[in-house]
Amino acid sequence: MRALTRNALSLAIAVLPAPLLAQGLTIQSVTDVRFQGGLGTVINLAAKLGGGSAHDVPTTTYFSGHKMRTESGNTATIVDADAGRFITIDNKEKTYTSFTFDDMAAAMRKAQESASQNSAKQQGSSNANASKNNSKDPKTDVNVKYKVDTDRPGQREQIAGYSAERIFLTITMEGEATPEGGQTEQVGSLVLLIDQWISKDAPQSAAMAEFQRAYAQKAGEAFKSQTQSLQAAYNADPRLKGGMEAASKEMAKIAGTPMRSTMYFTLVPPNMQFDRKLALNEASAAAAKEDKANAEDKDKPKKGGFGGMIGKLKAAAEDANKNADNNKDKKAEPKQGTIVTMKDEVRSVTPGPVSADLFAPPAGYREVKSPMSSSR
Repeated sequence: MRALTRNALSLAIAVLPAPLLAQGLTIQSVTDVRFQGGLGTVINLAAKLGGGSAHDVPTTTYFSGHKMRTESGNTATIVDADAGRFITIDNKEKTYTSFTFDDMAAAMRKAQESASQNSAKQQGSSNANASKNNSKDPKTDVNVKYKVDTDRPGQREQIAGYSAERIFLTITMEGEATPEGGQTEQVGSLVLLIDQWISKDAPQSAAMAEFQRAYAQKAGEAFKSQTQSLQAAYNADPRLKGGMEAASKEMAKIAGTPMRSTMYFTLVPPNMQFDRKLALNEASAAAAKEDKANAEDKDKPKKGGFGGMIGKLKAAAEDANKNADNNKDKKAEPKQGTIVTMKDEVRSVTPGPVSADLFAPPAGYREVKSPMSSSR
């Protein structure tokens, strides 16, 4: 997820001397994913029981020419654009898999064909049921309107030693439903708020741009059919195409690379305007509350095994019942709510030589055949 976010936001090309790119680059960053509300309670509890966490996860990315390695925890992924090859490494099991761009394209093509066949079967079954039941239910047309706004409040901050400017990108997807013979009504909005701190000085922008250029050149033919399929999907649903194009145009105007980027996914009830300040404050308050609870939980005596799990489930149920009792006599008013936040922050950027060994499977690791390699 972290790599996908950075690739999507690193769109501008900075001009740096060729020797800097040749000697390599090492980027240290952390990611933090938080789910809010009831979903957050369940996911956080599952993470605690499993001994894992999605908070402050360290990630290291290496660039050397047209090669990129990203590692986090016990896993690493290597992309060699010149060779057209992916390598995934499991340091815990001491294994690795390797597959080519062509292998992945074939696997994607096979998945698309399978999805098309299943869709056709479901459509046929649906049509048969509709004919059998002679359904007279009124039809409802749903329309989605997209709006993209950019705001530069003028704030600047030093992040990992580089000056960065704060830029907000807000993508609003507003839904409208029109029942057959009825009036059009709003059904609410999904808002994606991207809070970015962009630097024009950080070197990874140029490294990423050069890597992506080489990747696109090598992968172009392999993924040609998948690109055509994506275009067909856009043509089939202009709402999707319009929203993505609008967002891409706004993002392309932002020169530089994100040093800190936080994405907020917020649901907004019908006939209400998105409140950016509220989204930022609620997310900060929720994170602080969760961090405090985690800190307090560390100080409590540990109960392991099944008994500990039951205790945590019981505590979560009691909290839910307490909230329900507090709101029982209150008239619930609709309000916006953020369902998930994803944060990625660069901690250090170090230009310098990167060992060639980092872009190959470690010595002594066992190769595991990838499902991709049998797709063609």
